[in-house]
Amino acid sequence: MKNWSINKNRFEAFSDGVFAIAATLLILELRIPEPRVNLPDGGLTQGLLALWPLYIVYVASFATIGIMWMNHHALFHSVTRVSYPMMIFNLLLLMLVAFLPIAIEVLSKFGLSPAAVEFNGLIFLMIAIAYGILFYVAAPTIQGPRTFARYFRSWTFWDSVGAIGYLLGIAVARFSPIASIIIYSLVAVYYALPSATRALIASGQRNEG
Repeated sequence: MKNWSINKNRFEAFSDGVFAIAATLLILELRIPEPRVNLPDGGLTQGLLALWPLYIVYVASFATIGIMWMNHHALFHSVTRVSYPMMIFNLLLLMLVAFLPIAIEVLSKFGLSPAAVEFNGLIFLMIAIAYGILFYVAAPTIQGPRTFARYFRSWTFWDSVGAIGYLLGIAVARFSPIASIIIYSLVAVYYALPSATRALIASGQRNEG
């Protein structure tokens, strides 16, 4: 596999397709409530309002996919050659991203049960870890020998917000599933901020230290 490589355009086109399909499938898991003849307007208003946890998870999941797509695009914009390890770990990331619609379906069927919310957090966490591994393999900004020690020396607390947030959400889910969903959403909001804003936050944190 020493000289193995794949056309970068095909690599990015396939990745974009998976991100797009996964984002589209999310909405299919928001099921329209069944009519109830004994309630005003067939129970439509009540049924739609009862789905509010799914709306939040849908937004967090869609934001996660969209932000991951943007980061993926930025990462590979400077990559000139796609190596075999990049391909393998990219497939791992895409496999987990494509699993997000299943996570929402679990919530739609089991409601705000601790296990269902924990399951969603676990998928979010694995996506964050998979992207971290892909970044380690692909990032052209890591100069010199590509060792774990060099990688982690360049890592900051603010780069770990996703993993820490998802771990916290998983831990909290057993006691308050709603609080856990809010935490997942806050992680999405953080990564939705422009990179310059996040850098400013991180810089302020380092200066305070």
